[in-house]
Amino acid sequence: MGIVIASIWEQGWFDYKTELDLWYYPLKDFGVDEFAMTPISGIQLNNKVKEFKGVEDIIQHYKLPVILCTEYGNSTLEKFEHPKDALYLFNRTSGGDLNDLQDYSLKIRTKNNKGMLWGHQAASIILYDRFLKNV
Repeated sequence: MGIVIASIWEQGWFDYKTELDLWYYPLKDFGVDEFAMTPISGIQLNNKVKEFKGVEDIIQHYKLPVILCTEYGNSTLEKFEHPKDALYLFNRTSGGDLNDLQDYSLKIRTKNNKGMLWGHQAASIILYDRFLKNV
């Protein structure tokens, strides 16, 4: 299958079309195979993203190793060995418990380590790391 990026719509910080653009263009540039979001927004998204009712539906649909990307991850990005095929899962800023849904958990260390990256920003950093490691 390849690489899938999945997240939960922010629902409050951005409108859906703005958030879609923040995610879509970097993912396209890094060659992500599919992009999935939840919940179903009800807007016309021009086939840029697949929407699902819930996170569990995304995981069941793709059947890939799940890497939960969070400031509480067990592995740091510097040492992480990316699987060839994977579903990278990002939470929305208001959080929610996704901890029992992953095979791996991953965090990005920053100078201040305050967990202040938006999901689309963290995804770009992680995809760049995959690129540098030639995965």
